[in-house]
Amino acid sequence: MDISGYFRKYGGIIDKRLDRFLPKAAGYPKVLYNAMRYAVFSGGKRVRPVLSLAASEACSGAWSDAIMPACAVELVHAYTLVHDDLPAMDNADYRRGRLSCHKRFGEANAILAGDALLTLAFGLLARGGDPARQIRMIRELSTFIGAPGTVAGQAVDIAAKGKKTGKDIIKYINYNKTAALIAASLKMGAAAGTADEVKIRAIEGFGKNLGLAYQIVDDVLDSEGYARILGKDRALEEARVLTKRALAHLKPLGAKGGRLIEIAYLLLARTK
Repeated sequence: MDISGYFRKYGGIIDKRLDRFLPKAAGYPKVLYNAMRYAVFSGGKRVRPVLSLAASEACSGAWSDAIMPACAVELVHAYTLVHDDLPAMDNADYRRGRLSCHKRFGEANAILAGDALLTLAFGLLARGGDPARQIRMIRELSTFIGAPGTVAGQAVDIAAKGKKTGKDIIKYINYNKTAALIAASLKMGAAAGTADEVKIRAIEGFGKNLGLAYQIVDDVLDSEGYARILGKDRALEEARVLTKRALAHLKPLGAKGGRLIEIAYLLLARTK
């Protein structure tokens, strides 16, 4: 299966599971449930959950071992976008070419939808399976997305608005707002199966570097962050260096890491 086919196949599986786990749109309170679904089914590429499934397979597990953490990280990702777009945060009226959640459903309902998505994510991690593994994944996710983590990255991003920021601050924001959740997606996917600690650490190292490279490519596409400070050519070179560092972490996986290598190159080469 080519890498595009891989994303289509597993993206479709993830969408079906998310549809099953989310409250039905006709339920009560309807506005809340519709806002949650609007946030999740917004045309995202499902990069993070597909990485979770690929990490499980790379560690000799099955994709099905990692479906719960995969869906959990996508719910978290959706929550972060809803809250990032709020007037008190990034104040964005549009997301992926359509109205942002708070513009469509109102600010209060968008806040509540984000809260509900985050809560549901941890609920999924607590469903079924081995209790020790569940506790580990809950701990891992809360560490990557809390403070320090995604919340800290957003706090620093807000503080930096309108100010001249150096590379170190941009890197901090990029790691915490983007790379941390990508690393969490991969690490949880590996830990969901039978991976040993050597492989889990390898996957985590891969994820941290891949996540930074991913955000730099975003910066280049949006002419922000690293692209604004370094220029697009130098920023892309830094993304290439980070991708090579990421791939170096995959050595303990041997041939099993091939799919992750393909994904890394795909993300580096993307144009949107």
